[in-house]
Amino acid sequence: MFGRLSYLKPITDTARRLHADHKGSVVIIFAIALPILLGITALAVEYGNGLNIQAKNQRIADMASYAGALAYNQTSSTDVMTSAAAKVASLNGIDPTDIIVDLVASPRTSGAKAVRATISDVDKLFLAPILGASPTLPITTRAYTEIGGSTASCILALSNSLSGVTLSGGTSIQADNCAVASNTTISVPCGTAISAKAVDYSSSTSPSQPCNGITAGSIVQVATTDPVEGNAGVAAAEAHLATVSSIGAPARPPVTSGASVAFGYSAAAMSIGGGCTATPVTSYSGKWTVTCPSGGTYYFGSISTTATLNFALSGSGSTYYFSGPVSLSGTNQFGPGTYVFGAGLVTTGGSSSTFSAGTYVFGSGSSSCSGATYSICNTATLGFGGPSSFSIAGGVRNTGGSTLTMGSGTSNTFLIGASSNGDAMTLDGGSKTYMADATGPSSLFQLIGNLNDAGGGSCLMVSAAAQHDIEGNFNASGGVVLGAGVYSIDGYMALGAAGGGSGNCNGTAVSVYAQGVTIVLSGKVVPSSGNCAGLAFCVASGYSNVVFTAPTSGPTANLAVIGPSSNAAGAGFTQGGSNGQITGVFYFPNGPLLMSGGAGLSGGSSCLQIVASYITLSGGTTAASACSGSSSGSAQATIVQ
Repeated sequence: MFGRLSYLKPITDTARRLHADHKGSVVIIFAIALPILLGITALAVEYGNGLNIQAKNQRIADMASYAGALAYNQTSSTDVMTSAAAKVASLNGIDPTDIIVDLVASPRTSGAKAVRATISDVDKLFLAPILGASPTLPITTRAYTEIGGSTASCILALSNSLSGVTLSGGTSIQADNCAVASNTTISVPCGTAISAKAVDYSSSTSPSQPCNGITAGSIVQVATTDPVEGNAGVAAAEAHLATVSSIGAPARPPVTSGASVAFGYSAAAMSIGGGCTATPVTSYSGKWTVTCPSGGTYYFGSISTTATLNFALSGSGSTYYFSGPVSLSGTNQFGPGTYVFGAGLVTTGGSSSTFSAGTYVFGSGSSSCSGATYSICNTATLGFGGPSSFSIAGGVRNTGGSTLTMGSGTSNTFLIGASSNGDAMTLDGGSKTYMADATGPSSLFQLIGNLNDAGGGSCLMVSAAAQHDIEGNFNASGGVVLGAGVYSIDGYMALGAAGGGSGNCNGTAVSVYAQGVTIVLSGKVVPSSGNCAGLAFCVASGYSNVVFTAPTSGPTANLAVIGPSSNAAGAGFTQGGSNGQITGVFYFPNGPLLMSGGAGLSGGSSCLQIVASYITLSGGTTAASACSGSSSGSAQATIVQ
């Protein structure tokens, strides 16, 4: 057995030697591979760290770019844009010197602009240099935020088939904080200009500007929707306007006949009216005092005065019926009560007649007043105190140089039908007409006929009222002050169609001043000739410096002028209608806005938003808006890359 063991020993020694040789080989291989493994590990660790830095910087670049875009949308300033982006980067640990912010072409939308934020960083490497690699790893991140495409439009041509926005003859549009938009073409020939925060168009061709007349933060091919469509205030105003044509004129009042009285040069006292006494102040002076017991009802025929009449000044609660015409000369005063004029009231030149607060009912006049018949024909000075209620069947005429005051205080009511020529009110050159406010709980303001301020140099002051209903047209040639409220005009409004211009109102030169006013127009009738032909709203000859300011609250808040909803009658500013100021929305979705003859329109320092089917400027006109481009409910900037 021991021999066998001796025999096996050489074999075991050989195996041991072979094992020792293999173990040494592994050590050698490991020694050779170790640097490679260390290098791979170093690269993996440091590249992963670089990816983390890149991801962090990308988030910061996104935020900085977006902040810069919002700042630019609000200010149109690249300096403010850069500052806003740099502040965001700094708050997130980026040195301001490591970020570059600039305004570039958008990588997504042709013609649009974008704010690009570029962050340059360097990651220091510690293990990679062992392998001879660079000791630093440059890391660059970029973000693009598109601007301009979502800027709210303040001057918009809605139609997708008509001429869009067209300029000619030295005209210009300025909208530095909002967009000028057209759903078709935009034409800016040499000598004209558009300056806007953005210009949007929706035609197959870019805006025509052979002399580079457009200055804008972006020019974008995009359709623009009607920003006013669906507005509840517009819908309510149009619904009310549809009812105006059905308003009936006041009926001629039934009047029981009485004896006619001429207050002339007599010495004898008279019993008149079925219970009143007329006494001469002095014999044969033409001066009379009429006394009537309070609370009675008295009937007269025709009445005429010569010098002075003091009529029932101390009476109260009485009703006075006049079946024939009342003609007033001299100086006359009437006490409070209810007055029913069956055949109208006429004042003669040079006279002065004053009525106290009361209720006044007028039938149609029977004699000509400058070619037509009216319930009131004033050729002198005529005043009614107030608050008073007026029901006038056959219209009012205030002739040249005359003064008419209707009511005082706030709770007046006006129901005025048409004269024989269709005018509810005719106001001649140089006349003064003052209508007190109708804002009481039961007050009404209704004209069933045209309001025709026909004479230059006149002054018309219209009541403030929640609702003004005019079943006819509104023509003006003199100064006009419109009291606050909604004016529903079942026809057109023309300022200066027949010439004229401003007038003197209470010592102040006025063109048109309308504060807290919304004009709503049917346009079912439009002028057939002249500067205002075919237009539902027109500012023409001599009407410079008109001011319309929309209400700031209520159903029609921010709505200045609402054009026809059922026809294409448009609006125009022409022939001297310069420096017009309209604050609020000027809305003609079916009709054009036409400007010519040196006219001007802006919102002053406030917001004017023009929405029309198409917009045409010619002959040295200008349009401007100070609206902000903010677009409520939608993003103003979009990260696109």
